[in-house]
Amino acid sequence: MSSSGRKKMILYRYFLKEILLTTLIVVVIISIISMGWRFSGYLEDAASGAIDPEILFTLIVWRLPGFLEIIIPVSFFLSIILVFGRLSVDNEMVILSSCGVRPLDLAGIILALSLFVILFSSVLVLTAKPFGENRVAEIIRSQSNRTDFGNLVSGRFQSFGSGERVTYARKITEGSDLEGVFVNSYPGSDQGVTATILARSGFIDSDASDRLYLVLENGIRYMGTPGGNDYEIISFEEYGQPIESVKGAAISKSVSAMNTRDLVGSSDLEQLAELNWRISMIVMIPILGLIAIPFSQVTPREGRYSRILPAMIICFLYIFLLAGGKSALARGDFPAIIGLWWVHGIFALVALSAHKSIELGFFLERILSLFRITKKFFYLKR
Repeated sequence: MSSSGRKKMILYRYFLKEILLTTLIVVVIISIISMGWRFSGYLEDAASGAIDPEILFTLIVWRLPGFLEIIIPVSFFLSIILVFGRLSVDNEMVILSSCGVRPLDLAGIILALSLFVILFSSVLVLTAKPFGENRVAEIIRSQSNRTDFGNLVSGRFQSFGSGERVTYARKITEGSDLEGVFVNSYPGSDQGVTATILARSGFIDSDASDRLYLVLENGIRYMGTPGGNDYEIISFEEYGQPIESVKGAAISKSVSAMNTRDLVGSSDLEQLAELNWRISMIVMIPILGLIAIPFSQVTPREGRYSRILPAMIICFLYIFLLAGGKSALARGDFPAIIGLWWVHGIFALVALSAHKSIELGFFLERILSLFRITKKFFYLKR
């Protein structure tokens, strides 16, 4: 290997380490923020009894690939700006330029580095995300099929069955036994009659046919019309009440949960839009990498963070156009053959134009430098 080749290999390894490490750090930070926001929503659902608190962490884990499909390209984009921006501020880019490293060489290094990110992102977007979405759908489906009492939260009055029953349990033990139970319901079709049950304890049991019952112990049942005198009062040692599973609406398989192989060759517009979206999350990685290089070319006076805001505007514009294009493609507003490639074409031209201007500036700077040296040479000869 020549001396020039060894230098480029050393440079490549340095950029590989710095950019990928920075990408990892940015991914972790953005993921924590994103998952924290989503976790707060799940906490509200758990507090209202809509989902079991024990599955919160599981839901977040299976949702993670869906977060990362956008976080990874954005983090790679930011890491290039941060690493190259630091080198520019420290005048190390000037030293590299004087050693013969041109902007075109940096573009080649970025494209090579993007292959590592593309490989990981491909597995994530094409395989891990649909699998995770499937698992989330199964968990949500199982939650929707729980009984009302499976959603019960201790110490809270909760309405079930479209408001037909209000239930309260002072305490719920680890074995799902209830203590201090209050149940107020409207039995039959006559909404004027109410049944109120107070019981010291209770538990869920099933018969031979697996039908579920709420078994209450040591309590009193009051049945009658509120405000009337015709109340029926019954004391009991054990009282059984049949309960039904709350069947949620039929949950259709989400397009985002479909296997990538099933999307390929599909004529359904929504499925075609999803396939284009998954491919776009991979294609945008090298394009964003090339766009990041011009935004990282800063002077020490500007500072390494001076161009992050305009760079992020370009990045999010790219993502918003892809999202809008996906919706338009699903509605049939765009020909299927075009897909989302027109968005990639626009930003690929932006990247090429920016690099052409850098290369042109680099070339003109060399011409002017040569002109100044020649002029100085003739001046000395005179």
